[in-house]
Amino acid sequence: MQGDNSASYAGIGGIGSKIWPLTGPEIISRDKLKTLRTRSNGPGLIRLAVHLTALALGVLAVYFSAGTPWLLIPAMLAYGIVIVLLFAPLHECSHGTAFHSRWINHIVGFAVAAFTFRPFLYFKYRHAAHHTFTQHEDHDPDIVPFPTSLRDYFGQIIGLSFWPKLVGTLWRGTTGRFTEEEREFLPKSVWKQVMLEIRLLALLYVAITAVSIYFASTIALVYWLLPRVMGEPVLRAIRMAEHTGAEESPNLLANTRTTLANPLLRMLYWNMPFHAEHHLASSVPFHALGRLHDEVSPHLQCVSKSYFHVHREIIREVLRNGRAGATPAGQGA
Repeated sequence: MQGDNSASYAGIGGIGSKIWPLTGPEIISRDKLKTLRTRSNGPGLIRLAVHLTALALGVLAVYFSAGTPWLLIPAMLAYGIVIVLLFAPLHECSHGTAFHSRWINHIVGFAVAAFTFRPFLYFKYRHAAHHTFTQHEDHDPDIVPFPTSLRDYFGQIIGLSFWPKLVGTLWRGTTGRFTEEEREFLPKSVWKQVMLEIRLLALLYVAITAVSIYFASTIALVYWLLPRVMGEPVLRAIRMAEHTGAEESPNLLANTRTTLANPLLRMLYWNMPFHAEHHLASSVPFHALGRLHDEVSPHLQCVSKSYFHVHREIIREVLRNGRAGATPAGQGA
């Protein structure tokens, strides 16, 4: 398949495909949806300012903790969590809903994507496939399989598969050697644009590395790379909670989980814990997801009190499956 997905895709931000007709959005009235879809620059700029302030506080925490390991490590971890949560504005900008102005969505999206080692345009199309084929075993590129063991669970949390995929994306984008899966969600018409963006990112990262080595500077390492890596398990845990353990069906009311996270996390994650709501109406900006939740919450089939509760249930299920699959004593192979 050479990027010609017109027969299968509903388009960026689409709600289904011919082979995976999603259901659930019909519960939202057209009038209500029209009201909620209103976009504005104000909420996005305010939320971005809050996130940038949190990043600045993280930098200060790391700076003043230097030389004191028992303070420095927690400071870098907290700062790293704020960095990885930049995934939220990247995600929102990819939908064009973070801001009313298209150019602000593109600039902010590209900037936060670059800071977290992701190519913005590539992500935009990959994420469109995730929305079109949510929880489809073969066609959802972001499906997270239910862990088969505790080792598998913790491997997913620390990113054993995530980091090779991220590095592989940059390498393949630089060389233009896209996989068959990537050719399914990347139209051939955008290959050159995607490759150009990734090559520019690669040049940027090489330049930063070269300058750091030349000046024997650890600034990029301490204030960017290490915190970015340290914070990733938190984002892996959040992303796992969005769909893992939910139905692998086209029913958006059951295949996506909403998590009633605390206000601070909702703030820094741009209301993405309201994830089922987002999948039901991806054209609704982040700042209106709380109102959408009030509208659809009686219909949602997968809602959790917190991320802690989600992962407690996942671990319990993993252990339960492990016990069920254990070979009885005396019957070993």
